[in-house]
Amino acid sequence: MNNISPPIQSLKSLIIATSFAMLLAAIILISAVLPAEYGIDPTGLGKMMGLTALSAQSKATSQMLAITSPVLPPHATEVSGQDQKQATNQSTGSTETATKEQLPQWQDSVKIMVPAGEGLEYKFHLVKGASLEYSWATDGAQLYFDFHGEPKGDKTGYFKSFKESTDNQANGTLTAPFEGPHGWYWENKTRSPITIILNTKGSYRILGLM
Repeated sequence: MNNISPPIQSLKSLIIATSFAMLLAAIILISAVLPAEYGIDPTGLGKMMGLTALSAQSKATSQMLAITSPVLPPHATEVSGQDQKQATNQSTGSTETATKEQLPQWQDSVKIMVPAGEGLEYKFHLVKGASLEYSWATDGAQLYFDFHGEPKGDKTGYFKSFKESTDNQANGTLTAPFEGPHGWYWENKTRSPITIILNTKGSYRILGLM
């Protein structure tokens, strides 16, 4: 019995088959794929077969998705409503904490009443170079005041005045030029008592009313 070998196709027939396949693919691309996907219809067959309508519908869907979908910045994470509420609460808490830290943390606070038509002194003992940060204010009425210091052990009555004025408030920081009592003389020239709130901090010893 003789073996029958399968027919061997010639190179010419392979080239013809390949060319036909490429031509068929080009026809499908031009007449079907381009009209349906991109709305490009050079032959008019796509419109006849209703393929260009598919392209228009696809574009409309893409635009709708682009409008309704939120765009997040690079490296951003989308946060849910609950997460956003928690983040807001945390942010508010951080702001309140920062605000509290920025407020002056006074070391001492005292309420002083200056009787009507009288004056009084309130002093602190500071060594040379020590600091006294202060802020005082009345209940609205103005007082004459003299902010000054007296050298320790001086018997001549000498004092150095740092600020003298008439006002209802004052604040600042004093660096003591010498050791001794430093503070205020307030005089109430009205017919009603005036209350002062004095806040201080620094390196000192409270002497109080004098």
